[in-house]
Amino acid sequence: MTVTLSHEGQRIADELSALLEAVDEAMAQGAPQAALRQRATEVGEQMRAALRAEVEPRAAALRDALREALEALERATPADAGETTWGRFGEQVRPAQEALAAALARMTAAARPPRPMNRARMIMHVGMGTSATALTVLLPSRAWLVGLPLAVGVLAWTAEFLRVRSARVNELMMKLFGPVAHDHERTRVNSSTWFVTGLLLIALAFPRSACTAAVMSLAVGDTAASLVGRRWGRTRLRNGRSLEGTAAFALVAGTASTLTLRLSYPMAWSQALLMGAVAGVAGALTELSSERLDDNFSIPVTVAAVLTAVLMIQGLA
Repeated sequence: MTVTLSHEGQRIADELSALLEAVDEAMAQGAPQAALRQRATEVGEQMRAALRAEVEPRAAALRDALREALEALERATPADAGETTWGRFGEQVRPAQEALAAALARMTAAARPPRPMNRARMIMHVGMGTSATALTVLLPSRAWLVGLPLAVGVLAWTAEFLRVRSARVNELMMKLFGPVAHDHERTRVNSSTWFVTGLLLIALAFPRSACTAAVMSLAVGDTAASLVGRRWGRTRLRNGRSLEGTAAFALVAGTASTLTLRLSYPMAWSQALLMGAVAGVAGALTELSSERLDDNFSIPVTVAAVLTAVLMIQGLA
């Protein structure tokens, strides 16, 4: 029943959006508005029919949003079929329509199944991340820290350009990297390209210790979240991610970052613990909220920026 309400809710949200556009167009052009009330009445009837259906408890938020949208529609629709006072219709109904769309998006994200586990990709992810962390610590100068990801980034973005221009090149690359690639990377920028781009950006902008913790946070935290979330994740949050996976990210990334900082820099345990904890929490929250932007880019950049702010507050940056 929940799936039925979700599908019906989406259809109603689309109808309501189309009605708002029709009202705006009619007001702008001074067109006859007699048909608008009939259309609004039909959308209202669809809402009432959907609300009469029995649904599972987890669809309660969607049901509430649908009821509020119906109430807003009824208040805003002129009582007289010949009335032309539709000027405030959009102002009164649009917030409810947006709330309905948001409820549908949250429900879809919560019901989204996790991606299947790809062990080869996880091993590569940890290997690349820990190697990049080691290089961040060991490279002799800022020039090396910037130059290496710059060179790799040029190659990676060149490959991305060629993939877009040539279907044959794209197919060849997908065959080569198929065991560690996600299906969506066939038509989108590869996560490794985003990763090396993030490395370049943080190398240019942030202190070395912040970069080290940021890259380590991604290297182990993302993998821990995937393993725990797929195996024990029960409490869904957003974007198919779980509370258990997010907590695992924060704990594992925070621990690994603390140890890496303490061993790599002349840093007291208290400072390493603080930076490690911040790195773990910031990385977990970024991973949870990343949807359109690849988290292989957003996590290291966000974590490095937050850690730099912490260092600046302490007068250590």
